[in-house]
Amino acid sequence: MISVIIPIYNEEEMLKQYDTSLYPVLDKLKQQFHEVFEIVLVDDKSKDKSWDIISELVARKSDTLGVKHGKNRGMGGAIKTGIVASHGNLLVFLDADLTFKPEDIGILLTEYRKNSADCISGSPYLLPGLMADVQGYRMILSRIVNILYRILLWRRVTSISPIFRLYKREVFDSMPISSENFEINAEILSKMIFRNMTIIEVPVALHERKFGESKAKLTKSVKNHITVLYKIFCVKYLGRNWT
Repeated sequence: MISVIIPIYNEEEMLKQYDTSLYPVLDKLKQQFHEVFEIVLVDDKSKDKSWDIISELVARKSDTLGVKHGKNRGMGGAIKTGIVASHGNLLVFLDADLTFKPEDIGILLTEYRKNSADCISGSPYLLPGLMADVQGYRMILSRIVNILYRILLWRRVTSISPIFRLYKREVFDSMPISSENFEINAEILSKMIFRNMTIIEVPVALHERKFGESKAKLTKSVKNHITVLYKIFCVKYLGRNWT
């Protein structure tokens, strides 16, 4: 089974589009790859009607599981909840706003079937033009953050902070994860590198969201990424534990 885990916070307008933008795409992927999918929607204590729509989807869709947090925990908390709640031997993390397109899960699966790596990571940095419709300031900040991670980790991995990846479930069997926010994706990949797990990148496009607003707060995101960068430095160059 392939579990598609989607952390959700105040995505009422986007969730209304899933009947046309998510489920038909996953149905095609099921047929193409002859795989069973489950969709795990984790509501991180939304303030809008996101949970009402998730509940309605769960009632209509036998392949959909809904989980609701009692308090807001951030993207990292929602991803960790999704990992625990899911049942698949392969886990795919997807943004609720579908700025990474669901159809590109097929790219991840195709590469996984070729190499069976621990992680197949979608990167918009591998080829020119894959971030063509992303706002300039957002693209620049994203590139800077990923370059800093790459320098510290000393690995030829271009996409360290984005969410869009496929993992083997066993990656998380013995990996404690502390991040509660957007930097969780950098923590996971960094710890995989430290453990010599196999990571393969494939080119995928990143798009602007069409509905709702981004939940990433610039000041908080920068602070959290600095914290993770510091932890990477301590582990790699000072021999300390992650904590």
